[in-house]
Amino acid sequence: MIRRNGFELPISDAHIYQQLGTIVAYNDQCPLHFTVLRCNDGQVSRTYFGLARADNIQDFEAILDYGDKFEAVINWFNSQEHTK
Repeated sequence: MIRRNGFELPISDAHIYQQLGTIVAYNDQCPLHFTVLRCNDGQVSRTYFGLARADNIQDFEAILDYGDKFEAVINWFNSQEHTK
């Protein structure tokens, strides 16, 4: 379990998703993968995303510190659908 900034992230496949087959970028020759984290914030679940090395807890903590919430991206995509 990672506890960071009021969030709790269980270390399990139900809460951490990485697209390991696709490399988005490299950091010091280490591949970074698209990563989605489903965190518990009290009674509410929040979803964050960012880039992380495979199963790297330090990268997951950085996403919790600096990653954008996935819900905001979904809202933006939905708003773009209505402007076409």
